[in-house]
Amino acid sequence: MTDNDARDTGQRRDRQEGRAADPDPIGSVLGGLVDDVQRRIFSAGVKRSVDSVVSRPKEQEDVWGEAIRLEAPQPKPASEEVFEIVRKAAPEVAGHLGRAGLTLADAVGRTWGVLERSLEQAREEGRAAREAEEVRGRDDAAGGEGGGARP
Repeated sequence: MTDNDARDTGQRRDRQEGRAADPDPIGSVLGGLVDDVQRRIFSAGVKRSVDSVVSRPKEQEDVWGEAIRLEAPQPKPASEEVFEIVRKAAPEVAGHLGRAGLTLADAVGRTWGVLERSLEQAREEGRAAREAEEVRGRDDAAGGEGGGARP
């Protein structure tokens, strides 16, 4: 027991003086490595915390952000948008213009027919009036020569 007591007192005395009783090179190297790793982890954590507070946040997209970005419509160049509008609207516009052209042609044709009928009717009325005038003129000429009374 005296050996144990001596050993214990020696270790206590060495610890009090700041040195280890039995220098263990592997233990001291491992202890130094663990301390160094802990210090680096701690300083990296502090740097990250400070960076996150001081600097503006980096654009780190998570899965949800990437999915939203992929589903969001991407802006197209103006020329592509215009060509797409023309491609979709041109058949409809052409159909409307075609129907409008046919309607216009029908309206012009019917109007022309009305004008022709009215002009023909006016000619017929004018011809009938001239013939009636000629007949009256002949009757007047024939009645004036014979000395007869007018009917």
